[in-house]
This record gives sequence, structure tokens and C-alpha cells, in this order.
Amino acid sequence: MSTFPDGNFTIVNNETGRCVRVRLGRTKDASDWKAGTKYLQSVTEKPTLELGEPDGSPATAWWFSTSDDAAERRPFNQIVSHAVGEYQNIGDHCVWLDLQSHPTAEDRRRAADQFRHKLNDMPGDLKGKLAVLLPAAFLAEAETELGADAGLSEVLDLWHRYCASLTFPEHHVEEDPEGPEAAQSYLDAAAEEGIRPPAVESDRTSTRMYGCGASRGKNSTYRWAYDGTRIYGADSKTVPTERTYWTDDGGYLVGKSKGGPGQTWTLTGWKPAAETQPDPVRAIALTGLFGPIAGLLGG
Repeated sequence: MSTFPDGNFTIVNNETGRCVRVRLGRTKDASDWKAGTKYLQSVTEKPTLELGEPDGSPATAWWFSTSDDAAERRPFNQIVSHAVGEYQNIGDHCVWLDLQSHPTAEDRRRAADQFRHKLNDMPGDLKGKLAVLLPAAFLAEAETELGADAGLSEVLDLWHRYCASLTFPEHHVEEDPEGPEAAQSYLDAAAEEGIRPPAVESDRTSTRMYGCGASRGKNSTYRWAYDGTRIYGADSKTVPTERTYWTDDGGYLVGKSKGGPGQTWTLTGWKPAAETQPDPVRAIALTGLFGPIAGLLGG
């Protein structure tokens, strides 16, 4: 197994050319007056993770932490942002991955499609038995949409699509209660025959920037391994390894099962963009300390 490079490095997707980057949080003035005295205080927003241009800026630089985790008696194996540690006084932050706690609309659409096919694949005798439960209003609508010569399989496919959409709704729609009630009776009868809807599962996870010293929840990980091509979770105690392979999914860094597109990465020693001399004003601008002016100075 390959090891991560020593020192700072960049992470570039071989297929899309996009680079893993951090967007630094802005620092806002939160000073307050009390009894005629102004108390200076600033608040820094959290940094965020993104994929973008491999321009050699500090935002593209990362380093691999093998510091010992005393609580678990093993190395942290965290991918840590150079820019956050260099320009923001909020401690080191690294890449975290979380199992999605709420399914997306795409997850519900996928489950609905699976359920429709499951209903369509029921035995022919069972289809005939359950067909008597279809409401007359739906049959009339199906005849209008499909034509009077439509066969039972075509009518049932339309009905099963409707039933699946009610089981996995993407949004609430007001309608005559007769349709949902009839669909529920139909689905209850199907369930008695062992035909039940699948569980809604997400095939990906989400990533974020978070503090290196924070405790993990049961659905999060920050430990990483690199095999020379793919980056994946090195700790199956919290998130199953097979769901952690870093993937450029349309410009978003997510975790997916191994084998899909956008999963191969090259790690190369970071070479900062050439500058004649360190620019302290630009460094301050990267933190957002000057508010709107920082956007001009740091552009």
C-alpha cells in the first residue's frame, strides 16, 4: 500500500482534473461596547471543502497527520489543511466523511423505481388477484392515457408507478383521498404476499472540513488510506470502508462504493505559486479579516 507524501501535497482527480481545496471562513468583527469601553473580538466562520482549480495556492495544500490518537491507541491518519493552520487561528482542520442521515430526492426516486419493478415482477396469478382492487377512477384514467387496447401489464405498470410515488414521495401533493386509500389497500395486500417496499438507502456520503481534535460520532470518520490510486476510509468501526471511496461526483467530493467514475487521484508534492516575496497583506486577506475589501486583495 502506498503511503501519503511527506510534507504538503495536492490531491487532483485523474479524470476531471479538479483539485481538493479548502475555502477559508471569513473573520468578522464582533466587538462590543460596554460601559463606554470597546471590547475587541472577532469570529471566524468555519472553512468549507470544495473541488476546483489546481492553481498551487495554499488552499490546495494538505498534509498527512500520523500523530498518535491516545484514546484509541493508533495514528489519527488525517488529511489536514495547510491553509487553515497557516492563515486562521482556529486550530487544525481535516477532511471528515459522514453517512447521510437524510435521504436525498434521488435516493427516494431510486427506491420508488426499485419498488415499481418489484411490483411488476409479481407472479401473474397474483397480479390477477390484486387487479380487482384497482379503483374505477384510475381504470378510466388509464384507458384515456394508454388507450382501450392496453393490456393488464401496461395498466398495472402505471398503477405501480403511482403506488411507488406515494410510498416514496418527493413532495406533498393535495389530491382526492380515494386514490391513496385504494393504493394503500393494494399495497397491504401485496405485503401479505411478501412484496414490500425496499429501504431508502443512500449510495454516497458527504464530506466536510472539521477540527482535527474533535471526537467522532458513530456515523463519521476522518481516518484515511491511499493505495496509490484511490483514497478511502481506514476505519470500518464508524463508516463501512466500502462506502468511503473519494469520488468527484459532478464537482462535489463524496464517498461511494469502489469502482465508479471519478475515483482515481494523484497526490503530488505541493509547489506554491511563485511569488517574489511573502505578502503579509494577502495572508490577512485570505482570512477575510478586512471583510469586503479582502475579496479584492485576495482575488
